[in-house]
Amino acid sequence: MVDTILSQVQPDISVISRRGLSNTLRKGKSKIHRRYQPTLSCAVPRGMAAKVVARLSSHDWHRNPDLIALRQQGYVPYTRRNDPHFLPKPMRLSARSESREALNALSMALAANCDYNPDSDYAFEVMVPFEQIAAAMGCLHVYGNGRKAYDSPLHALSVQEQLGYVIALRGQDTDSGQNKPLRLWLTEKFFTSRGIAVEEIRHWLGQFRQWAIRNGLTESLRKKYERHLLRVERIGIDLKDRHSLRNRLKQIKRWVVSPDLARDKQAKVRELQQGLDGLENREAERLDLILDGLQANVSELGKAKRKRQNPLYQAFVAWSTSGKVMTHQVNALEMEVSREHPALLNTDPEAYYKLLLERAGIL
Repeated sequence: MVDTILSQVQPDISVISRRGLSNTLRKGKSKIHRRYQPTLSCAVPRGMAAKVVARLSSHDWHRNPDLIALRQQGYVPYTRRNDPHFLPKPMRLSARSESREALNALSMALAANCDYNPDSDYAFEVMVPFEQIAAAMGCLHVYGNGRKAYDSPLHALSVQEQLGYVIALRGQDTDSGQNKPLRLWLTEKFFTSRGIAVEEIRHWLGQFRQWAIRNGLTESLRKKYERHLLRVERIGIDLKDRHSLRNRLKQIKRWVVSPDLARDKQAKVRELQQGLDGLENREAERLDLILDGLQANVSELGKAKRKRQNPLYQAFVAWSTSGKVMTHQVNALEMEVSREHPALLNTDPEAYYKLLLERAGIL
């Protein structure tokens, strides 16, 4: 009799749901509304990143027309994007404070970790994994068994994708086996919707290029971007077979390039073409100058091709991007060899990269 009464009072844990089990174990304790409050908790680099983050921090999401139009239509969850029978539910115009905080923190974290180098193949790529973005927002939760969760940043990213502010390339994560955002790019609407004019962005990018040239960082930035491309290609998230995505990213790059610079480039090309046409009408002895220039160009192309085909160079690039060595150690090794042999890279690249591999302990 007593056992029957106890079985009616205490439910069988083996047949209740996981949510019911959690509520049973939490009986008498208050439910956790949210574990973390989204806020930017990472260091912001100086320069263009700091300027963009400063402009984003004062954005009022209550007055964002894109968000208002999206909430009038209703959000579409990521798991229901390909469902033709799903009908989004209209929402109230003003978003909750939790949603606004997550959108604001995500925007600043993306802007702080974005690539603002105008010489990159695709503009405004986020150079860190999304897990690190969630940690920069202060919303990365690690359970006791090692599982990591960041639902609030994922929901905020889905909203910004539907707003057209962010382009996300999703794929299967090798660690968890789940579909996660693996590469992110910022679109032009990400900036213009916050009141940043196109002329300001082009001016900031020009300042970034001048700063890199003045400090001699163009080569290091190019090598850093090449290592990033090799890393994503090794993981299998390159853009070789994604033609529509590449066209969209090229469209953003064309939007970044100033029309004045494009017109100046076309004018220079026409001027050079006219100069070549004039050389053809001059005396024949001027032909040797053209041949010398062509020979110099062919020599430069041959040097670049030999460098790409150099197995020692390929071995050094594979070692430096393997993840077994830190980037600052690779840079320190290159600076040490260049300081000891300043002209070795230009005179004998094979010996240069062989010496690097010997110093690294590969050979």
